[in-house]
Amino acid sequence: MDSVENMRKILNGSGAYRLDGGTMIDQELEAYGAGLRPVEESLVRLEGDIFAATAGPERLGIWERLYRRQSSWADIDTRRRGAAAALSRRGGPVLMRDMEGILDAAGIRGSAGLEEGKMVIHVQEYLGITEAEARKVAERMMPAGVRWEIRAD
Repeated sequence: MDSVENMRKILNGSGAYRLDGGTMIDQELEAYGAGLRPVEESLVRLEGDIFAATAGPERLGIWERLYRRQSSWADIDTRRRGAAAALSRRGGPVLMRDMEGILDAAGIRGSAGLEEGKMVIHVQEYLGITEAEARKVAERMMPAGVRWEIRAD
């Protein structure tokens, strides 16, 4: 409900007004609403920008730059998933079940598995970032002492 509907509901509910959309007070409420609309829109954007998973493109770029030198050029859902995955990483031991989040955070579509005693990431596609940037993010996400490599399939 926008501010005009809310004000009209409250005033009608008080019993002091009968606002049907055609009164002078209705016109005043519309004028107030015109002034409040930009504030309401800003609040809606701010609410979405609080979390990487719902952020708009501009704020999402800020979330991404916490882990990368530049924003991704992938589609917005892929960018949100990657930023949310990067922000949710807490360090500590990495298990195979953690690899999906690491790949999302690094901007890699692919798979990972143990081969020849090391973690091997098989890349199908880089998601809106360069190979070098994906490698840097993956390196930050991997625990020290884990041998790993990236292979393009």
